[in-house]
Amino acid sequence: MIVIDTNTFSLVFNPKDSGHHEFLPVLQWVQNEKKTCMVYGGTKYRAELKKAAQYLRLFSELKKIGKFVEIDMQAVDDYEQHLENINKEKSFDDKHLAAIINVSGCRLVCTKDATAMPYLKDRQFYTDSKVPKIYSGTRNKDLLNKNNIVSLKNRVK
Repeated sequence: MIVIDTNTFSLVFNPKDSGHHEFLPVLQWVQNEKKTCMVYGGTKYRAELKKAAQYLRLFSELKKIGKFVEIDMQAVDDYEQHLENINKEKSFDDKHLAAIINVSGCRLVCTKDATAMPYLKDRQFYTDSKVPKIYSGTRNKDLLNKNNIVSLKNRVK
């Protein structure tokens, strides 16, 4: 499974985006690997989804086939609040991504946000999962493998 930062939606899902070729492997992996999916959850991520209206129909279709899975919203919100309490740096504005990763047990995040990357790799933010690996372009294509698929048992909404 993988968490896709909303800042990469166009790169992953829009074939007309000039950087799409760098992120197409993520889309192909989710579509073609039987046991993988995109995970999301929490109030902040849901709000960001609403701003990505051009992809909502696609996400709805992916949800129907189990490729876009919402995890426990309250658990994500609660863990995001916990992260707010232990890290008050304004530059880390993606605590919701770390919360989704921790709650879901996800091992991969897809992002181009260089500011968020050091925070997303900070071991102190994870209790229930390993520090995630970051897909930021085709140089990371080897991360899209079965070793980075985890079970979502007891973690879905």
